[in-house]
Amino acid sequence: MNPERQEWFYRCHYSPERYARLRSILEQSLGTPIEFRIMEAPMFCSNELRTAIAEAALAVVKQCTEPKYLHHAYTSAIPDRYRMPDIPPHPTCAVVDFALALDNGTIVPRLIELQGFPSLFAYQLFLANAYHEAYELHEEFSPFFDQELTKEGYLDLLKRWLLADHHPDNTALVDYKPFEQKTYPDFAATQQLVGMAPSDICALRCEGNMLFHQRGGAWQPLRRIYMRAICDELEQEGAVVPFSWTNPPQVEWVVHPNWYFLMSKYSLPHLHHPSVPRSILCDSIEQIPVGRFVLKPLFAFAGKGVNINPTAADLEAIPPAERSQWILMEKVEYAPVLPTPEGNNCVEVRCMVIWEEGQQPRPTMSLIRTGRGALMGSRYLTQPWTGASICFFEQT
Repeated sequence: MNPERQEWFYRCHYSPERYARLRSILEQSLGTPIEFRIMEAPMFCSNELRTAIAEAALAVVKQCTEPKYLHHAYTSAIPDRYRMPDIPPHPTCAVVDFALALDNGTIVPRLIELQGFPSLFAYQLFLANAYHEAYELHEEFSPFFDQELTKEGYLDLLKRWLLADHHPDNTALVDYKPFEQKTYPDFAATQQLVGMAPSDICALRCEGNMLFHQRGGAWQPLRRIYMRAICDELEQEGAVVPFSWTNPPQVEWVVHPNWYFLMSKYSLPHLHHPSVPRSILCDSIEQIPVGRFVLKPLFAFAGKGVNINPTAADLEAIPPAERSQWILMEKVEYAPVLPTPEGNNCVEVRCMVIWEEGQQPRPTMSLIRTGRGALMGSRYLTQPWTGASICFFEQT
């Protein structure tokens, strides 16, 4: 956290007109409305906190790929109906969310959630550029955790990671009704940056062990999928997928669908790091232990189902057969460390990791959610000086 930079921004660069310009630049450059709230400012982050978050993210991501954990997680974490063959030994990307808390006056990251699943890897680059342009920030700030990354290097990384050696027409960002998703701005950004367009998972065609999708009015073989469809949503919507999960077609996955389960809240009780709060799967307990806990479903997304003040009755209300799908997590005390004209905000920082084959995992883009309420999901951040933003780091 860099409060001096934050106050410099409010004093010298912010105005309501420039904030309106920020949204206009984003929506015009992406060709789509932004349906979630963008905070008026980026968060200026110290290099010390940048390092602490990146190191913690890499540590917990690597722990989720250890053989001892995966040995039982393959059968316990992945529902039978979704368990696929040939699961790779690590995900091609991951996202790790940290609350900013205080420890003896020092701002520290505390793990809230992690997922072997993509995030707004492309949109956040557009957001960083829009903050610079709208607020006329002449000094260049970096949105990357990896201090060696530049914008040009990040674009090269995205193209290599998403396309490999395939033509864009033989790749797709696959989601359920992608043009109706709130994350569609990231889909549009991905298409602009690397040429990979979205396809609806229900509109794919499967012939034998091959998938096809429509490009330019013709059916093209689909060889590489940037997987953005979430199994929870597919089930909730009663979506019919035109292939078998347990006997899938021949296709390359970015990221393999089973890593959504393997690297998730399910893994929290198995992690050991100073940033990780105590976590307990609900099928292993009969009552809420002493302390302050949050009750969460393992695989729901965007904050759905989270109970921040669970009681014994809430735990008892979960049918015994479903308790393996819920977790109790020691409550993290978010610290109001981000100064704004409306008062200090609490902050949740996402570190987005890309893990190429044959390489070490690499912390890349940042994303933050900030507000003054009890929950940090985008659906709850609707007031002025709250919302989604990005970390800006000093260039060194």
